[in-house]
Amino acid sequence: LLSTKIDDNTPKLELQAMRRYTMPSMKRPPLIAPACAAAALIWMLVPANAAHAAELRQIELNKQPYYLEVTLSFDRKPPYSESFRYDPNRYLLTLTGCRLGVPASQLASLDSIEHHLLTRISTYQGGENLALGFYLNQQARPFIRYSETGYHLRFYTATRAERLTQLATGVSFTEKTSVYQGRNFALYLVRIDPDAEVELATVGADFYDGKTRRRAPSSFARRLTADVVINGGFFGPNGEHLSTFVEGGVIRATGVYPTRPLLVVTDSGQLRIGRFSVATALIVDGMRIPVSAKNYPYESGKVIVYDHSYPIDTLPQNAMYYYLLEDGRLRYYSASTSGLWLSPGTLLIASDIMPEVNPLRQIPDGTVVSLETQITDSAGQMVLARSAIGGAPMLVEDGRVAISVQQDKVRADISRSERSRTAVALSRSGQLILAVVKEVESAGYGGVTLRALSELLIAEGAYTAMNLDGGGSSAIVIGGQLMNLSEAEERPVANVIVLKATPGQSMRH
Repeated sequence: LLSTKIDDNTPKLELQAMRRYTMPSMKRPPLIAPACAAAALIWMLVPANAAHAAELRQIELNKQPYYLEVTLSFDRKPPYSESFRYDPNRYLLTLTGCRLGVPASQLASLDSIEHHLLTRISTYQGGENLALGFYLNQQARPFIRYSETGYHLRFYTATRAERLTQLATGVSFTEKTSVYQGRNFALYLVRIDPDAEVELATVGADFYDGKTRRRAPSSFARRLTADVVINGGFFGPNGEHLSTFVEGGVIRATGVYPTRPLLVVTDSGQLRIGRFSVATALIVDGMRIPVSAKNYPYESGKVIVYDHSYPIDTLPQNAMYYYLLEDGRLRYYSASTSGLWLSPGTLLIASDIMPEVNPLRQIPDGTVVSLETQITDSAGQMVLARSAIGGAPMLVEDGRVAISVQQDKVRADISRSERSRTAVALSRSGQLILAVVKEVESAGYGGVTLRALSELLIAEGAYTAMNLDGGGSSAIVIGGQLMNLSEAEERPVANVIVLKATPGQSMRH
């Protein structure tokens, strides 16, 4: 009877000695046996919780660059169990036969923890058991080591969790949570093999009605029943395309930086990422008059052409001349666009009012003029694009970090800041990679710099890569579900890249 009441932590040698002493009790004087029995009975009547409960007396945090350690100190160590019950990002540690003895002031400090992995620790006393809840920004099970008076739970912030989903033959989606320079990040990757039967296209927000300037990526996905949608190039406050944009073989917009990098799907289905030259010109009697951009916000000293899809009412109403190109003939219109409506076949051309920077002033009204836009590659070969989207800067060339911030005139703060990012890449074997890095500071996820993004893409196999619009515009939709944000946080964008698994339609990368 006495041996069953011995604490499990009692050394075995001591236990055996007690058994040898108690077993020959029949040889003792008659009064000893009743005394032992009475003592045993009293022991049995003592509440088990009072006799055996351990007490958690202190919870300490040790924050290090690559891990967070939580030390639990007891008067006597209780057994425990682990789970992620009820919440995949809440690690639950249940201490059996344990009561809470931590001072209230210390418990209050655990309600909000300034750490990018662990946000708070909760406690719950349920009968004889004490439950500790560790609220995390990613599912991470700690490494537990023991000391004489407690347990030490070490949460490694470099813990990598990865989930792979096969979307179609040759098309996969991967979610990863990891760490870069001590900061958590979430990385979403779509990989498309060179021989995958898919359709890749660039689509503008006005694709459906000819009017909408910006649309949420999840809306694109639902309307097109697309397998994958990611946000595309840069855009202005009124939905103006600030990068080259080709939709359905039509060059919808070009930027004022004509050699910024492009993702191009050629007429033959070839997929290319790199630096191309985009040149637009008015052809007058065999002479070429360079045009700075198409459907781009007006800049002084430039010649810019607009079609019916551009928000004409946002253009400046003084200090420039506007011309109409209609039925192949050019004529002066006005210094204002007030009340102007463009039909689908009419173009508006804006040029500076100053004669020295206005090459259109010498062209008589009614002159036959045509507009020509060409995309050429680095070898000077003309490229017929079915779809194209521009970005900046280049991130990776020939498998190495090659960030062209100065060449592409990207602001330094955009380059160095840590934010959400969207990028496209090609591996050396021709596999297309669509990548989004999530930044949600409230949830402990940090963004990355352009250099960090480049290094991450190289680690994932990128041989060439370019940056797309990022920050609050970064979005990835898989099978109609927005993955990196809630739809309430989704920012409407001007254009997207759309992927549809289409049997018999193979992209030749």
